[in-house]
Amino acid sequence: MSYFDLLFSPKGTIKQPPFALIAIAIYAINIIAGSIVEGDFIKRAGPWPYLGMQAMLTWIWFAAHAKRLRDAGRGWAVAAVLAFIYIAAIVLMLNLVSASAANITEPADPKEPKVSLIGTIFAVLFINTLFTGDIFLISLLIFLFIGLPLLFSLVVVIYSIVTAARASVTPDTAQPQQLPSA
Repeated sequence: MSYFDLLFSPKGTIKQPPFALIAIAIYAINIIAGSIVEGDFIKRAGPWPYLGMQAMLTWIWFAAHAKRLRDAGRGWAVAAVLAFIYIAAIVLMLNLVSASAANITEPADPKEPKVSLIGTIFAVLFINTLFTGDIFLISLLIFLFIGLPLLFSLVVVIYSIVTAARASVTPDTAQPQQLPSA
């Protein structure tokens, strides 16, 4: 099997060790890529390089999981749903990063801090919490922006670990087949 088929084709099967290497590499690249995305990056390069890389990593993730699940005698529908949810979340996250990079007003003095839309929303909700004592809105916003993505990430990592741990039902092609004795 070529490297292209190994990474990009959801057809065929894959054993546990190569699957684990691919999954770990995908998660490591994803963490590194996520650390470079911020408002100034989106302003300079636009969202397309990051979105393209995430689409490619998500496809590789799906292809590896589909092959591993086929090797374990399982269907790949859950992996497809998780990949779709992830891509939708990336698009929403890019909208959030773009909104946080968008200035509400241009400061007259370049040394003055810039005011962003997301920062203004958090400030208004924080002030609302201070005056009313109701922490529901700001708690909901923090959960939606921080808690929900972390929870989804945890579910996906656990799904990958469970997928890697599944026993293989296909014969190992590296070992020669033994003929049954009569």
